[in-house]
Amino acid sequence: MARHIVAIPEIPPSGQTLRVVGEEAHHAARVKRLREGDRVDLRTGRGHIGHGRVQTIARDKKGEWAFEVCVDSSAEVPEPSPRLVIRSGAPKGDRLEQMIESLSQVGVARWGPLGCALSVVEPREGKLARLERVAVESMKQCGRAWTLAIDDARAFETALGPGVILADASGGPYTPSGADTLTLLIGPEGGFTPEEIGQARMSGCTIASFGVHTMRVETAAVVAAALVMELERSVRR
Repeated sequence: MARHIVAIPEIPPSGQTLRVVGEEAHHAARVKRLREGDRVDLRTGRGHIGHGRVQTIARDKKGEWAFEVCVDSSAEVPEPSPRLVIRSGAPKGDRLEQMIESLSQVGVARWGPLGCALSVVEPREGKLARLERVAVESMKQCGRAWTLAIDDARAFETALGPGVILADASGGPYTPSGADTLTLLIGPEGGFTPEEIGQARMSGCTIASFGVHTMRVETAAVVAAALVMELERSVRR
């Protein structure tokens, strides 16, 4: 059975003890049913990982759960390559959170909302903060060392340039570039306008198609991300 992953800001050196409180401790005690002696994995979400053993777990004087972990070992994990940044239209309702979970599982490095001519949903500060929490939970679920970062919204014209990939049916099959960092643009529900596609071509973007059928935003983002990352990795093998 996979060990429970604890998300914490910093991991102390081996042999030292860290104390976990708040929602992270409550989830570990009440949902994961951690007990003294259990092994856990530690993640900062910034490439620092560790392993340890639960020494104590109990409610404090205020009735809040807390537990202590003795750190056995830790290591730094480099950020995966290629580093893929997704900027996309935001789907409505819970579909946005589901998209973030899936992009995290695929291995995307960053996501941010893209303001397009046909955009309908514009996530506010509170929603972006919620997405950061979703990304942390997904990091714990899939075991990645780096949390998917959530960026502020960007206007379409500011996201263009050489090396940027725009997903649209008018393009050809994607050809890997071998670049270490890539940006992939996914349109809103109504897609990109002809004017936006023309602007992207003029700015040096690569227009690429990732399927023959019309997809929802959250589907297109995950499919395109998975294909780009697999094709890019294939030229590194």
